[in-house]
Amino acid sequence: MARRNHVAIITATAGLLRGPEPLKMQAVAAAAGLSRSTLYRHFANPEELQRAVQQETLARAAGSIQQALRGPRPPLAHLRSVVSALVDLGADLPLDVPVGPPTDELLADAIRAAGPLAERIAQAAGLDAVPTGAWLECACAQAIETCLREGWAAPDRRRATVERLLATITDPLDRGLLLIDASAALVASNADGRVGLEAVEPGRRAVVRSGGLYEDGSAASSETHPISTALASGEAQQGVRGHHSGDGGLSWFSIDVHALRRAPSAELYGFVAVYSDVSEEQRFEQANLRPGGDLSATGVPLFDIVRVLDEVPPPLLPEQLIAEAMRIARGPVALYVLDIDGSRLLRLAGTDEFPAQLQAPLALGPELAEDGLPDLTAHLARELPGVVMAPMWLRNRAVGVLLARRGSESGLLEVARLGAAAMELAGGYTDVFDDARRRKDMTPAAELQQSLLPPRIVRMGSGELAGSVLPSYDVGGDWFDYVENRDGAWIAIADGVGRGPRAGGLSSVALAALRAGRRNDCTLEETAQLMDETVAAAGGPEFFVTAVLARWHPVYSLFSWVNLGHPPPLLISADDAVEELATKPDLPLGFTERTRAFRRHQRRLLDGDRLVFYTDGISRRRTADGPFGTDGIAKAVREADSRSATAAARAIQEAVVSASEDGLPDDAAVVVLEVNVAGRRPR
Repeated sequence: MARRNHVAIITATAGLLRGPEPLKMQAVAAAAGLSRSTLYRHFANPEELQRAVQQETLARAAGSIQQALRGPRPPLAHLRSVVSALVDLGADLPLDVPVGPPTDELLADAIRAAGPLAERIAQAAGLDAVPTGAWLECACAQAIETCLREGWAAPDRRRATVERLLATITDPLDRGLLLIDASAALVASNADGRVGLEAVEPGRRAVVRSGGLYEDGSAASSETHPISTALASGEAQQGVRGHHSGDGGLSWFSIDVHALRRAPSAELYGFVAVYSDVSEEQRFEQANLRPGGDLSATGVPLFDIVRVLDEVPPPLLPEQLIAEAMRIARGPVALYVLDIDGSRLLRLAGTDEFPAQLQAPLALGPELAEDGLPDLTAHLARELPGVVMAPMWLRNRAVGVLLARRGSESGLLEVARLGAAAMELAGGYTDVFDDARRRKDMTPAAELQQSLLPPRIVRMGSGELAGSVLPSYDVGGDWFDYVENRDGAWIAIADGVGRGPRAGGLSSVALAALRAGRRNDCTLEETAQLMDETVAAAGGPEFFVTAVLARWHPVYSLFSWVNLGHPPPLLISADDAVEELATKPDLPLGFTERTRAFRRHQRRLLDGDRLVFYTDGISRRRTADGPFGTDGIAKAVREADSRSATAAARAIQEAVVSASEDGLPDDAAVVVLEVNVAGRRPR
């Protein structure tokens, strides 16, 4: 009877601990179906009840582990049984209670029960020594506590939780592994985990003797190696390094160093470094090459672009495209381009039967993304019922649209596709297209800014980039830039202090230095140095530029960056978790004349991640509740129409514009990188 009452009390207490109310003895007695006097014979107060629940949880955990390990089975089969048992237990009984975390004494039996399995897993991973002592005890305790907590947090998703936890434990087992304690002493390692490490026995200090090569092929110092940085900072680090093997070959490794703590605020007890050989991923870029002849035209083009560009003067190209489109549509056609602030469609050529301007859903400057088409189509259906629309696609974005009163949409699409390429090529020989994209006069500073910006929507490897600057007709100190080279992409965003022509002119000098550096095969750090020296020489002591200068390597899904006094990039993961990539930033460009040493930081990006770069015109935008801030950015991204980079950038832009009835007092630039956009190809 006493045991049955005890179980009833523990079960009732666990159920009440899930609720928002403080634990009360009367409520426990009622939930257990017992009198209060019976409850008080077992427990004197709520604190004793909570400790009893904790003790019961860990006692059952030890028994569950022992039961799961019975019988001769492979270690990973035993591991699955243990994780499943602990998650199931944690779904019913809590480990964490209001009076505090469990004591090590309560965990001791469960840790001892898990010890033999930990030894077998270490052997399966090929470690040169089996972890022992405090490191092993802490690792077992962390695994047990994590399983119990994850089960309690998601009792209705137990199987999914088990699979996720198993993947976390087992995925690194066939990779290079390096186990280090909190004092930087080597605990254990396997062969691939010793790459670049000075040969030492377990128990001796782990020292990185070779920094290897950065992903761009430049030499990396041993002090910047992810292991060295993790040991110095006590925090997790990531990176990619190339190392020469004994036979003269070059192998590439993604290195993830995990800082081990039993809880986020707990004391550090060690590190696990995971080396993943990514040498084969170098073939990714070559796989995008198409065999010769594979890109041949499938039919006879409606017109010859080369001939059009050779024989038609560039200022008359819009009218020539209209003539070709009318031949297909057999009726009136108009060619529209987008205003540089993305708010209107402006008629570039065609008959007056079509309006000179059409309101358009906010685009990214003069370019329209595919996910913006539904809104535009719906708007045109209301304004011009029955109209046929053909977007002018070029590398995954529309640079204009053709509208016809009637006719074949497929035929118009062919004219639009060829016309987009012709417009892009002819734009360097005439102002006709740029003039049409402006519905009012621009300041010289804003004109300079616009002339230096790259395409607003770009597909790069396994990612998509989208950028925008507002207001487009004024100011001019902000800029962004990106380009894809054979060894990955360069991404930058900058904000020059001040306003007007001087700010725009001096800020553009920083952009020129960036482009000079990357075209001269400079490293990230060397390019930052060149930009700093150039701004200091051109601007004088009162002028400086803040910037984030970055490299994105889709092959390794690696992001490297230098922060030059700028707001840190904001990482929004696939599950909408938000993290600032905050580092100790360097001073702004041109801020000091002394020689500086710049240091890159690295982070592996995952499928579905969105990385937001922005200037303070975004974050400091005044709203009724205060500055727009990173909370406003994250909220806009979460509420975007889709998960694409273009949708995120457009949502931020719209939120900033609508945050106040007042005009923007400063440039507001934003760039979004979306990682691994599955299943999309350039249009």
